[in-house]
Amino acid sequence: MTSKELALSAMMEERGYSNGLITIALFVLSQSREALDEMIFFIDDTNPSEEDFVEHLAEICHNADIEF
Repeated sequence: MTSKELALSAMMEERGYSNGLITIALFVLSQSREALDEMIFFIDDTNPSEEDFVEHLAEICHNADIEF
């Protein structure tokens, strides 16, 4: 796991996100460094709920052509 993936995982754990969401997010975001950077910024900047996180993750994946 990269340092950025570890950072995102820690941020998600701090906010109480489910282990399933953390696992899926890391799997999906490992496919794109830019998408990973965007999600780190998003979670740090907006402190989203799990639902908001998933919606933004889906939007980023769509824009970056990441399939899961």
